[in-house]
Amino acid sequence: MYSKTLYQILKNLIDFFSTMTNTTTNSNPASPYIFKPFRYEEIKPNQKSRVPYPRSGHRIGADSANFYSFGGYNPLIGSDETISDEIWVQSYPLFQELWRFNFARKEWTRYSNSHTLPLELASNALVLHKNVLMVYGGTGSPFGFRCSNQLFVCRVNDSEGLMDEVHTTGQLPLPAYGQALIYHNDYLYTIGGTTGVQYTCDIHRLNLKTLVWESVYICRGIGEYEPTGRYRHEVGFDKRNIYVLGGGTALLAFDFMTIPVFNLEKQIWYPQKSVRDTRYGIPQPRRCHGAVQITTENGNQVFIAGGHDGENVFDDLWRLDLQTFQWTYFDKCRLPFPIYFHAAAASPEGRLYIFGGICSSNDNDVRRSNCMYSTWLCIPKLSEICWEAVLHYSPHIVKCKSEDLINIGLPRHFVQRLGNSNPPIKREQ
Repeated sequence: MYSKTLYQILKNLIDFFSTMTNTTTNSNPASPYIFKPFRYEEIKPNQKSRVPYPRSGHRIGADSANFYSFGGYNPLIGSDETISDEIWVQSYPLFQELWRFNFARKEWTRYSNSHTLPLELASNALVLHKNVLMVYGGTGSPFGFRCSNQLFVCRVNDSEGLMDEVHTTGQLPLPAYGQALIYHNDYLYTIGGTTGVQYTCDIHRLNLKTLVWESVYICRGIGEYEPTGRYRHEVGFDKRNIYVLGGGTALLAFDFMTIPVFNLEKQIWYPQKSVRDTRYGIPQPRRCHGAVQITTENGNQVFIAGGHDGENVFDDLWRLDLQTFQWTYFDKCRLPFPIYFHAAAASPEGRLYIFGGICSSNDNDVRRSNCMYSTWLCIPKLSEICWEAVLHYSPHIVKCKSEDLINIGLPRHFVQRLGNSNPPIKREQ
């Protein structure tokens, strides 16, 4: 019954576009749609879309329809390339920007909120909860000279996406950058980070109802299993434990053989031995990698991609199962080039997106990217696969009126992903 319904929707779409274009469909694409999990594909913006400049040190968060890119850094773009961009001139070499990339339209749009963004725009911590983007910490340039312990929030579905500073009290963490951030039960937990000189693995949390900070655990070398201070690490979370994955200092990169774990209820650290991939072992030590977490029928899974250890840069993809602590290496899912200081996020449906980063291991030729790559990290619902097929065969769907698409049977939640019914974002000139 369900397959017949999907077939009818696809048939209605074909008939609809045939009427619009007087052809069988707009498309007849050169290649058929094929669902390919664990295979990176490059996502190329449509030709009319303005594209952000190459960058590193930025962060992204994703929902079902878009990902949102905050900040970033690039000292190598010449003024002749950006002379018409007043925002870039004012914030150079940082990007005082918030961008949205719509998956269906393959279109970038910059919010007109730059004047409300903080000045600390590199190595922030970022969480997207529902339609609220929360940005904490970060550094300006030169790194460590100016750091932040402030929280900024904005509603990404607002037309301008103005970002507001949240005024907090209590036991504020030290201003720092490169920390990790978790949202859980109306609390924001911040883990680790650096002032540019001092590295910690301290844990603080902010009550989002009272806006009061409190210290959860300060590493003083007293606890038997306190982890070494670090920055640009990533974390996994199972609602009971925080798992600290990699990270490092200016000179070190930490391994993944034994994972530092913090139990929220007991407020203690303990070590968790991980299980090697039967063929490839465990990931090499690294910092400045990307990591995302998804929930599947098998439980919580964390994926890490790329990163570097001070000498080597990686293009790999690994999965850590938070129930068995088994590592899995995906030997056929490699980025087209090694990369670090990139940004990674996963949609609620389980698709990984990677944007930007440094794609050169030569300190004398530090090239940054504004490319996007994506892969499915799981087998999603059949409706998600059908939605991808619809976009593949009927790209003109993004130009249709929402009510027309709903009338021919396309589910409303998919139509909403096109952004046709959302208030338009005011474009910066």
